[in-house]
Amino acid sequence: MRNRYIGAILFSLILHLYFYQSKIIKEIDYKFYDVTSTLLNDTKDENSSYTVIIDIDEKSLQQLGQWPWPRVIDAKLIDAINSMNPSAIGINILFPEKDRTSPVAMQEFYKRFFNLSVNLNDFSEELKDNDKLLAKSIQQSGATLSTYFNDSLYTQAHCQNLLYKENLFGLLKPDLSTPSLLCNYSIIQKGIENFGFINASLDSDGIFRRIPLFVEYKSHIFPSFALATILSFDKYIKVEEKENSILINFSQKPKIISAIDILNGNVSPSDIQGKIAIIGSSIVGINSQYTLSTGEKISGNQIHASVIDNILNHSFIIEKKNSKDINLFISFLLSIIIILLLFNRLYIYLMLLFFSTIFISISFLISSYLEGIYLSLVYLWTPFLLFFSSILLYYMRAIDKEHQQQEKLLIKQSKLALMGEMISLIAHQWRQPLSAINGVVLNIDMDYRKEILDKDRLNEHLDEIEQRTAYLSNTINDFSNFFSTEKKIESFYISEVIRQTKKLISIPNNKKIEILYKEKEKIKVTGYKSELIQSLLILLNNAIYACQNNAQNNSGSQIYIDTYLFKDLLFISIEDTGGGIEKKNFKKIFNPYFTTKKKQHGTGLGLYILKLIIEESMGGKIYIQNGEHGAIFKIQIPQNLQ
Repeated sequence: MRNRYIGAILFSLILHLYFYQSKIIKEIDYKFYDVTSTLLNDTKDENSSYTVIIDIDEKSLQQLGQWPWPRVIDAKLIDAINSMNPSAIGINILFPEKDRTSPVAMQEFYKRFFNLSVNLNDFSEELKDNDKLLAKSIQQSGATLSTYFNDSLYTQAHCQNLLYKENLFGLLKPDLSTPSLLCNYSIIQKGIENFGFINASLDSDGIFRRIPLFVEYKSHIFPSFALATILSFDKYIKVEEKENSILINFSQKPKIISAIDILNGNVSPSDIQGKIAIIGSSIVGINSQYTLSTGEKISGNQIHASVIDNILNHSFIIEKKNSKDINLFISFLLSIIIILLLFNRLYIYLMLLFFSTIFISISFLISSYLEGIYLSLVYLWTPFLLFFSSILLYYMRAIDKEHQQQEKLLIKQSKLALMGEMISLIAHQWRQPLSAINGVVLNIDMDYRKEILDKDRLNEHLDEIEQRTAYLSNTINDFSNFFSTEKKIESFYISEVIRQTKKLISIPNNKKIEILYKEKEKIKVTGYKSELIQSLLILLNNAIYACQNNAQNNSGSQIYIDTYLFKDLLFISIEDTGGGIEKKNFKKIFNPYFTTKKKQHGTGLGLYILKLIIEESMGGKIYIQNGEHGAIFKIQIPQNLQ
């Protein structure tokens, strides 16, 4: 037992260490989170969103040409949006290089490549450089710009010393850091206080779920684009360390307006007034597309808009940093308790532990999720359920093996119990032959004394002794075959088995009980002869007992044995005239230790062992019913046991 304890604990430890490193459980956790969020998130109307997306879509490109547009158009779009009094503007577009369509850029181009001078005297100073025009619109609107972090070792000079406007994040330690920063063209980036990174990455299963709120660059903390957009008009918003990275709640869908409709004046100011306007594109090739767990593909604009709504509504989800480790540890402790309860056979407490763990953990999952915390309970449930089912299966097999050993022991005990009866039967069956042999010896002695013992008379006496000793030898063979420990399949005739069984039973001399068997056909069987004899012995002894105690016919009782074949099955029917079995006992007649006999006549194991032999050892079935005058037991076994 001690070795089993140690083995089970080691198995639990190895299992939990495996899941600690496993990628499989991580992906299971992803899927479980998807199901949880689908069930517990409430879908909200777009009018309740704090954001509105200004989309540079196919419709806009068809009217204004391919991307990128001259930045004078971008500036005009920002000015048009700003005139509608939004709460803030976020530009989900990077401008890393100067605008080559600016008049000054075109002037330089023709001078350099064609040595031509382009006269810009008719242009106002403001319209000569599109980048300056865009920078002015951004500064006047207070819009938030985008930056991008990557693993490249190169960062433009004006981006290297970029700092966020204020240290609003205290001693926050971001999980992510980056060696390189991509920002906007120097004229555009210069003097802009509001900017944030637009990085978004997929989980290992290719699904987008989470986004970091902070990244560290050169020991400085930079906010995400969505957070920076909020901070552009509310720098006092509370940002805690636990919000370092969030799982996005996509239940709220912001309104999407085409950029060309803004430029053409086809949008009501009320659609943008007081909203946070996110400018970007949903076109593949201009903006990345991300796949959600539902299969829906969304743009970066929708991601940042959703993050803004999540922060302002406090509807985002935080995944506790240590919840996975804590859940694995709890699972390991529960596994130890399972081992103790199981090996001490405290099954009720085991079931209480199992169901209470599931119920309590689900309750915590729901309540925590509604408060914005995801507990990663898959790290508790997966190893816990796997260990529980594995150890339970092992234990059931061990119990089954133990049960089989107990059954074998019961069969042996049954044979030993029968042995006592058999010894008395041997004595009973030998008494008369031995008396007869003794009489023959006395006759030989008397004939010898009278001098009448001639050769013929002596041979006659010796023949009689030989017949008696042969009977004794056959009786010994019958009993030794029955008690043989060698269990082997052999071929035999069923009539031979019935003959041997009848020899092994004892009917009291004062009882008129007949055992009637008429062989209708020669039936040859392949199986366990000794166990079939034991089965018939149990039934015949029970029938004799019933006839002795319950017989309705005072003139005598009968026990009928019938055998027949049907297809490949052998049927043996034993019917007595002992009055039958009470209906209330039918369901428990084969239960161990159940008996209707007096204590000195039965242990309650006979029919139980009979059922074990017939069903498990011989692959058969046993049926019971009441006939006209008594009980009928019918055995069904394969004619040829493989």
